[in-house]
Amino acid sequence: MPWKYTFLMDPVMRRQLRFSLFLQGFAAIMIALALGVRLANQMFDIWSIVFTVVLVLVVAAFLFTQSKLRSP
Repeated sequence: MPWKYTFLMDPVMRRQLRFSLFLQGFAAIMIALALGVRLANQMFDIWSIVFTVVLVLVVAAFLFTQSKLRSP
């Protein structure tokens, strides 16, 4: 029989996750802007690859945090 772990969040944990979600969203916006400026001015180089990888990681963390906040 599969065992499913359910975790009920208290208000403090929910508040911390909301703040983390805000920081991750802000970081994603800043990195996307930096990547856009980099691509507009210097075309594509190694730093563009780094910014792209970091942006993907931050967006993945954002989506993971958002899914945790939506769970009961």
